[in-house]
Amino acid sequence: MEPSLRPTPPAVVAVRTRDLDEARAVCGEHLYPRSMRLLERDAEIDAQFSFLRLGVLAVADVRYGAAVAGVTESLGTYHLNIPQAGRFHASQGGRPISGDTRRAAVYRPDGRTELHYASPDCRLLAVKVDRVALEEHLETAHDVPVGGTIRFASQLDLTGPAGNSCAGLIRFLAAEVADPDSLIHEPMVAEPLEEAVLTALLLAADHQYQDSLQEGSPPIRYAPRSIAAAVDTVHAEPRRAHTVARLAELAGMSSRGLSAEFRRQHGTTPMGYVRRVRLLAAQAELRAAEAGSTTVAAVGRRWGFGAKRFAAEYLTLFHEAPAATLGRDA
Repeated sequence: MEPSLRPTPPAVVAVRTRDLDEARAVCGEHLYPRSMRLLERDAEIDAQFSFLRLGVLAVADVRYGAAVAGVTESLGTYHLNIPQAGRFHASQGGRPISGDTRRAAVYRPDGRTELHYASPDCRLLAVKVDRVALEEHLETAHDVPVGGTIRFASQLDLTGPAGNSCAGLIRFLAAEVADPDSLIHEPMVAEPLEEAVLTALLLAADHQYQDSLQEGSPPIRYAPRSIAAAVDTVHAEPRRAHTVARLAELAGMSSRGLSAEFRRQHGTTPMGYVRRVRLLAAQAELRAAEAGSTTVAAVGRRWGFGAKRFAAEYLTLFHEAPAATLGRDA
């Protein structure tokens, strides 16, 4: 009898640890090098991880078991975090990012990536997507010329049909890959499914090529309308006195339509998004300030906040007071 030529199923790496340094090292080995710190005094981490690889995709089931924060430099890949439970707040290159069971987070390959807060009950399905593979798939499979990084919106609405389907496909893949008897380990089954995940992400999330991707295709019941022009303007000029009407004009839609898209794609209003961008800029200024060179109130004013509102919104987003950031060594 000839030996079976069926590929060996990929190994699933599973780790559980109560050691913060080990959790940091495990994430660095299987996801990205990163820092990690506990946010609550006397808390203990109870981290559980499982990692698996399928072609151009890597999938991880991540649980920290405590409120944590941390920093990663440029990822080098596209990345999707799908919360299964809990919530988190993060940022990448000044872009506010958050996630909960209704919204996934989408990361780009470039830009310093910071996790500001993950709740103790946060559980993530983390998906690394090879940068070259996704960009080549957009260009070759969908005939869309790609001139650089795909500038994904920071969030993906999981309650709409497109986002829900994309997340459901990834959950299915994760479950099947963990089963050594699944047909997913056959290349003729796995490769089309990998391509389906790439296409689903490109269709479900907003980016600068979304309109070109939709040309000539049957309409999707809900596909994101591009608000990239409005978002890019906010990041280019965060101090400008932005209005919903002006941002809507840049995006080529009504004010009501823009507000609806911001809620779907970013989980907040257009002006709420502007405030998040300014809060991230204020945080960077507080961190960079030398002792005695400024005050919390002065930084808040420079970014358009009154003292009470600045303190309250800062605490909500970063889970520490602005004075704690100013007083902590970089």
